[in-house]
Amino acid sequence: MPDIRSDNVVRVAGRRRRGRSAFTLIELLVVIAIIAMLIAILLPSLEAARRAAKKSACKAHLKNIATSSRVYEADDPSGWGIPVHPGQYTQDTQNPTFIGAYEWGGKSGIGQNDFLGYPAPYGSKYGTPAGFGPPTRPMNNILYTSGFTENRDSDGNWDRNGSLADTLLDLDLYKCPGDDGPPRGAHCQDWINNDERSSYDHFGNSYAANIFMIGWSDGSGTISTNSPYMRPITRVPTPARTLYYEENIGRWAWSCWTETCDFLPGINPGPTKALSGWHGPDWSYNRSFCDGHAEFQRIIVEGTEDSDGFFEHYRIETIFQDQDKQTSMRCIIVRGPGWAKDTLPQEYLDTGLANPGGGNDRPSYEDCVHGTSP
Repeated sequence: MPDIRSDNVVRVAGRRRRGRSAFTLIELLVVIAIIAMLIAILLPSLEAARRAAKKSACKAHLKNIATSSRVYEADDPSGWGIPVHPGQYTQDTQNPTFIGAYEWGGKSGIGQNDFLGYPAPYGSKYGTPAGFGPPTRPMNNILYTSGFTENRDSDGNWDRNGSLADTLLDLDLYKCPGDDGPPRGAHCQDWINNDERSSYDHFGNSYAANIFMIGWSDGSGTISTNSPYMRPITRVPTPARTLYYEENIGRWAWSCWTETCDFLPGINPGPTKALSGWHGPDWSYNRSFCDGHAEFQRIIVEGTEDSDGFFEHYRIETIFQDQDKQTSMRCIIVRGPGWAKDTLPQEYLDTGLANPGGGNDRPSYEDCVHGTSP
């Protein structure tokens, strides 16, 4: 006689198994809600972790560049720690000399449109046609030993396809992973007006050399320096606090208090409350120093923000004795806790560069104030 109870148990168990195999709509919605809540909780942490990783990688690049610059210095006849592009160092009085913050290393930058009379990228003042392609940038020979192709023909004319390829190179040692474009409130309209363009793509480099305080002249037609640029590192009195290289977004922070920077055409009237960084906090940037170390720093001098957060200009008269220089430098952040852009109290040094214009010209090649601020 068949065991009816056993058969019923099997059938009931089967029904139970089949009944438990499906989620109800309410259960499904609960699971989705829990997953959404977890994502909402985790996303800020993941974003913070990504930002921290980019900041650390960027600082490591600056430290590597600073260390490599010390290697360059050991072989340089003048003992200069920051490589100087051969197109910048000239005594040709028929052609204006310029000082560039980016041409020491990197790729071809797209730069200012129509600089050479034709559209970017071929008309870039930071590119191959202007003489600043990757093979010509001195630090490239140290950081990239495989070499670069000179994209010019036997007559010295630039090759169109090769020049375009130079702007597309991926030289990651010169690229800050957080480099996502220009700061607001700075005066470099050529870059700001292309606000989706990274510093790496615009200038060919995410990092700027400290070329501050270059060009004050005694009127004799020569250019002098009181920064590490075109100066032997042995003549830098405090290498551990003297700025060597910095994220380019931080370079433009010197012109932060715009109502006192009225000598810069094209800048918005009124003060800028804050200048953002690539890694989050305002006024905070990665920087390397002449002794080879790198730091993530807040550059605003302690005690120089008023109750509204405005920057109050540094007491520049403690640095300069010349009244004209004090007036011209009235909106510039020169020093802060643990850092300085100048090399005072060391004396100014003659760079050997000709200054055809005479007077107090500052031959900055980044003359990029065109149009108006957006």
